[in-house]
Amino acid sequence: MMLFRNFNAPLWEIFAGNLLLLFCSLFYLAWWVVTFRPNSSGGPVGVFCIVAAFITGIVAIVLLSGGISLLSQSSESIPVMFILLGAVALLIVLVLVTTMAFHRIVTSELIIILIWAALELSVITVLYGTGRFGSGSAVTLAVLVGIATVVSLICYVLYYRLDEIVSYWVGMVPLTAAGLAVAVILGVLAVS
Repeated sequence: MMLFRNFNAPLWEIFAGNLLLLFCSLFYLAWWVVTFRPNSSGGPVGVFCIVAAFITGIVAIVLLSGGISLLSQSSESIPVMFILLGAVALLIVLVLVTTMAFHRIVTSELIIILIWAALELSVITVLYGTGRFGSGSAVTLAVLVGIATVVSLICYVLYYRLDEIVSYWVGMVPLTAAGLAVAVILGVLAVS
């Protein structure tokens, strides 16, 4: 098994972007642990972690978007634009459903969950369309992203309905699920 076989610039952008998403998840999780732990103020460590999460997340989006854009030109799969339009439509539906049916205030986490899912599904789609991923890998990874997204959305809806201690732990689940999914995607990409 050879790692990073035939990687070109767009593949490196996608790999580096996902690596930064993994770091973003870890920094975000560390911020959550430090800041939202009952009877904690967060302090300078919390500030450092959220700033690091924000920076790594933005750079990851830029790198992933560049790699996806370049690879989508030669991809024979569905256009990435369909995934992005689907994410926007899903955002509108989820805002309506979560606010009207569940009386949940809208927070940035909803947008973050959907941006992450759209990026990863776009990555999987273009890597499948260029032949980098086989159908088995693409379907497995798409299901993994789907499961992490659904779990994250369930936690998003439940968060304000739980007591402080339980919500503290539930708040970590989406970050952990996304981080694990990204780690698997990185592993599959490295050996594909």
